Amino acid sequence: MQKKIVARITRHPVDADRMACLKAVFGDDVRVVTEDIRYGEDPVGAVKALIEHLQADGDRVVAVEATAPFPVLSRLVNAERELGVALIRAQFARDEGGRAIVAGKDEGGRDILAFSHYEEIEKIELLTRRLGPPPEEK
Repeated sequence: MQKKIVARITRHPVDADRMACLKAVFGDDVRVVTEDIRYGEDPVGAVKALIEHLQADGDRVVAVEATAPFPVLSRLVNAERELGVALIRAQFARDEGGRAIVAGKDEGGRDILAFSHYEEIEKIELLTRRLGPPPEEK
């Protein structure tokens, strides 16, 4: 029987709250695989290779949680059709002031932020304008 897989690209293991949310969305039989892959020069290719590896036994990747810098995440969102899976990201629980709630520390002393829910990334848009005066013409 084909199993559904959520691939998490991160160095952090899945916690109970995230697992419960993924099971509520994808079903109790979903398998969560956490891999800390390097995106390199071709992040779309790296994620495609991971998906193909996970699907080699006939299972199906239904979503990818990609923890990545903005330029990488943008490339992945733009290639969503090519990847053939939903791209999701975790949202953190926030206090009344909008700050992420710290749930503890990892082994390196870094903050672990409290999980709230997942969102599917549909589009990333960044609008910018030059700050300061225009450069002098030569």
